[in-house]
Amino acid sequence: MITLSHFPKNKDKFVRLIEFFKEVLNICGELNITPVLSGSLAVFAYTEAQEMNVNDVDLSCSETEFPRIIHVLEERCIGYKLREWHVLQIIRNDLKVELDSVEYWYEGLPLDCETLQVDNYTVNMLGLNSLMEFYRQGMKDRAEKTGENEKMKYEALKLKFEALEKIKN
Repeated sequence: MITLSHFPKNKDKFVRLIEFFKEVLNICGELNITPVLSGSLAVFAYTEAQEMNVNDVDLSCSETEFPRIIHVLEERCIGYKLREWHVLQIIRNDLKVELDSVEYWYEGLPLDCETLQVDNYTVNMLGLNSLMEFYRQGMKDRAEKTGENEKMKYEALKLKFEALEKIKN
């Protein structure tokens, strides 16, 4: 088990983001959905790289669960956007928790998991090897794209992948 005990560079936003993340975990728990954490929060949990920013939280679950989650979000007046790229974005002001479709985004990915402890909460998190493969595939998907936004996304993925590589070696 890994315990989240450090803060990234954007501590003030991060503290608010973690509170919102816990609210989303509560909703998932009420619906008996067990999401898996990935993205920059997972990278930060592994690397403890205090120079990085964590601007959102990336979780995944079955896309078939999205309608049940949306129903609770609507009941509680929590903002969301259902994206055509198989992602449910849960939004409050400048905070965002994304639920990715495990069927779409993790296809072909080895799914080993670790447990992350955040205060009194635990969440399944992609294991280091799976997280590295997730970033490797993301880089591969964007490597050939020429748009400026795609190049920026590639560089962001590469930085996180390299940070993970450093702690693995």
